Amino acid sequence: MDNKIREWLQSLGYSVRDQPQAKEPFNVVVSPPQGGPVLNVIRPTQDGKFYIITMGIGIHPMHQNALRDMKEKERREFLSELKYDLLKMGVDFAFLPVNQETPQIVQVSRLVLSESLTPNEFMNSFFAVRNAGLLVIFKISDKFGNVAPPQPSRYI
Repeated sequence: MDNKIREWLQSLGYSVRDQPQAKEPFNVVVSPPQGGPVLNVIRPTQDGKFYIITMGIGIHPMHQNALRDMKEKERREFLSELKYDLLKMGVDFAFLPVNQETPQIVQVSRLVLSESLTPNEFMNSFFAVRNAGLLVIFKISDKFGNVAPPQPSRYI
C-alpha cells in the first residue's frame, strides 16, 4: 500500500519524499508542485493497518501575540469557532501545546484504514486535511492580517 500511496500522489504532480530521520516505517512529506501547504502521510507501525494524513500549522509569533492581546472572551470565541469549523470538516485536530490559552501549532489529521483503500478514498481524506489546514491559515490571516516578509534595509 505504501507504494500505491506514493504513486497516487505523484500521479497528481505532488512531490513525495521520505521524512528524514523518521522513526515510523512509512513517513513521507507531500508538497504540491506550485508550493503551498505540506502534509505528512504516516504508517506508524510496521504491521499497521492504517495511515495518518496530517498537517501541522505553526502559528506565527505575531499572530500568537495578537491572540494573547485579545480579551479572554473574544479569544475563546475565536478559537471555539475555529474548533467547530474543523469538526464540521470531519478531521481530528489538536491545539498545541495542550491546555494553553494560545496555541503555537494546530495539528490537523485524519486516519484512513489500509484495507481496501481506494485512490478516491485516500485523496478525499488527503484533501480534507489540506483544506482544514488552509481554513486555519485563512481564518488566522483574516483575523490578524498577513505576516509580511522582512524588507531589506536601503541606505541612501
